[in-house]
Amino acid sequence: MKKARAGLAAFEARAGEAARTLLRNQGYDGGWGLTLTSVSSIVNTSEVLPILRSAGIAGQPVRQALDFLVGAIPQHCMPRHKGGRGENTRFIAFGLAGLLSHPQFIHHGGVAETAAWSVGWFEDHQVDHGWPEVLGLDDTSLHQTALAVHGLAQLRDTLHELGPGLRLPGGVDTSSLLDRVVPLIDHGVHGLLYHRRPSGAWGWRTYVDTDPSPSKTALCLLALSAVASGTGPEGEPAYRDVPRETGGVHGVGQTKRLAEVVTEAGQWLLHNHHRWETFVEDDKDVQGTAWEHMAYALCAQAVVRVGANPRDPRLTKAWALMNDLWDPEAGLWNEPGASGKRATIRAAYYTVSAYEEALRRLTRLSLDSTAPEDTGETTAEMVLERVALGPGRTVQLRARDSDGQVVCELSERLFDLVKVVHSAPTGGLATERIAGMLYVAPSSVPKYVQRLNQAVSAAFGGAPARLLLAGTVDGASGYRLAGRYSTDPAEISTGPSGVPD
Repeated sequence: MKKARAGLAAFEARAGEAARTLLRNQGYDGGWGLTLTSVSSIVNTSEVLPILRSAGIAGQPVRQALDFLVGAIPQHCMPRHKGGRGENTRFIAFGLAGLLSHPQFIHHGGVAETAAWSVGWFEDHQVDHGWPEVLGLDDTSLHQTALAVHGLAQLRDTLHELGPGLRLPGGVDTSSLLDRVVPLIDHGVHGLLYHRRPSGAWGWRTYVDTDPSPSKTALCLLALSAVASGTGPEGEPAYRDVPRETGGVHGVGQTKRLAEVVTEAGQWLLHNHHRWETFVEDDKDVQGTAWEHMAYALCAQAVVRVGANPRDPRLTKAWALMNDLWDPEAGLWNEPGASGKRATIRAAYYTVSAYEEALRRLTRLSLDSTAPEDTGETTAEMVLERVALGPGRTVQLRARDSDGQVVCELSERLFDLVKVVHSAPTGGLATERIAGMLYVAPSSVPKYVQRLNQAVSAAFGGAPARLLLAGTVDGASGYRLAGRYSTDPAEISTGPSGVPD
């Protein structure tokens, strides 16, 4: 835990030093490669730009990097025999994210035009359930589809911020471009949901039965979270989160909202933290290069995005590793690997992304004066704010500072316990009254309550959570439902006014 805290405490200083290291090694063409001496690439230049943003650096270095992307995106994705580097989707997906990394430069020469060109490329090269790794392949790539969806969601949000009917350089109109972006987001979301596993995870390859992949799960989580969290030009949700079919590729589909999908993916990652907390993950789908996902950082970012406390003990090893990978001599973070550590832009990008997510989360927690005090050694208790009875024997829950709802399936006895308390006018019943309605001894009620709260905690990935709280009800000992309870399950997702909160 000390190493984990040390990395968080030192992050801003290290991010600043990393940015200065990168500025000293910016290529003559404005770009960067994987290492400080590598040939400039779209991918790594797009990874550097968020690091500079994190350090508060903009100005000429960013403009030069954007100039590189504007020229490289249409050129690099051409076939090699035509002077390109291969018809790889990653050039467009990473490039679009890089172009949008500093939205204040959307008017910079060529940025808006190249973003619109990228939208056209995505329109022209769709496959059944997203986008391929490289043109000519029919199989959907989860990696590239998730990156494409994430970048398109960023572009949608940027266009909403600019407002409708604005003419950008190169004749790009915000309204007409937005009309093209939204269907592409829907196409990508449909593809990601189609390949989702019943466990809440995604496999490392599409259409075949493979082991679940922590990195692919994290990428899909972050993409779908970006889609669901956007805001429209008048403050309305940018995405209508209605129930959608998931898991069709496996034959047995489920109907879920994006908020549920994102939450359950985060729960899967937390439950399986031992599979990624100190590892990188090979991606054999990526052609032409040995691609490794920095799973230890990527997955940490994803679980924090979905609501995990950065101080959760299950994240300790990942934070400790990121702290250990800082190389003061190189002024950058190393990649772990069997061949030895080496400082790379890829490692720096994913580490900075994870730390930024953690600091945003900790800021939200510290601003909430009513949140349970965190000891630093155990996970803070999830504070339930809304409770509703769902279909079957399910309870739909929403916790404070959580980006989506959690669905908890209960045994018949535990569901009956929730129903009798939920039906009380004040959301609370005396122990004797609960026992009478369940036809059990009063001494058995605390045991059922304990089992219920354990089930709810498990639904939140093991984080402490209580649905029934002990207290005084009508002058006697009893139990109350946590938070505000509702008879309408849809209100869990939309809030009492119908607007997601």
